[in-house]
Amino acid sequence: MNETMKLLYERGSVRNFEERDIPEEVMTEILNAGCHAATGGNLQPYSIIEIRSKEKKEALFATKAYQPIIKTAPVSLLFCIDWNRIERWAKLNKAPFSVRQGFRHSWIAMEDAIIAAQTICTAADSVGLGSVYLGTVESSVEACSEIFKLPQGVYPLLVLSLGYPKTKAVVTRKHMRDFIVHRNEFKELTDDELNKAMDNKYDNGRNAPLSDRNLNMLYDVAEEVEGKEFAEEAVKYAKKLGYIHEAQVYFGLHYMANWSRTGNKEFIQSIKNAGYSWVDGKEYTSKIMMDEDE
Repeated sequence: MNETMKLLYERGSVRNFEERDIPEEVMTEILNAGCHAATGGNLQPYSIIEIRSKEKKEALFATKAYQPIIKTAPVSLLFCIDWNRIERWAKLNKAPFSVRQGFRHSWIAMEDAIIAAQTICTAADSVGLGSVYLGTVESSVEACSEIFKLPQGVYPLLVLSLGYPKTKAVVTRKHMRDFIVHRNEFKELTDDELNKAMDNKYDNGRNAPLSDRNLNMLYDVAEEVEGKEFAEEAVKYAKKLGYIHEAQVYFGLHYMANWSRTGNKEFIQSIKNAGYSWVDGKEYTSKIMMDEDE
């Protein structure tokens, strides 16, 4: 195994950082590595906000969408879809432009931003930094737009926090090739295979005790999403096991199923506010199609 492979296998999220700045030359190196990542058509339709000031960190934390990490990490990077820059370039040079009217380019821009983020994550690890992704931007889109003065066409996507690790990263067990990769076509697992693989991954580390609080919360969330009969079955199942199963912990106590389905209208409105009209579902037709051979 070479050093790059070793780095990838040993990667883990870091949530405790030393109180020391990341030198400018180090940040330049890892950010340039991210900007060199793969991108559709070499357009790079994303921007990265480098967050260093205490004021901006406090403002993000005040949105209640972020953990204290956002305040303690020396640097956090906000990755945004950005068609504003390219749209301006197109208009300056009399080129037709309709990216914000169709979903296709938004999809590609999201892919490109995530590729850049993960490249920076790996580059950071390679120079002794630690990192952690904060995926709660979806709960603070409007606030991010205001805090960082994002113009039309720029949409916040995710945050990556960086710093020198105070404690060693914990490498969590992951599903590997045998479970994740399907050769040539999708292969559905049996119920027993699925449960065995998931139990092996988590090793019962996420099970929770049968406290009144846990049982009541599980019941309430299950009833709201699936109905009374299902909620009673969920509690009965937990009592039979003698603990709250890790799947129930994930979707009944932690990433609660009733909460996960909220905010749809606000999310769609935030996309509209950024100038992406394709969410209205208007269908366009075209007389001229792209020549795939050129």
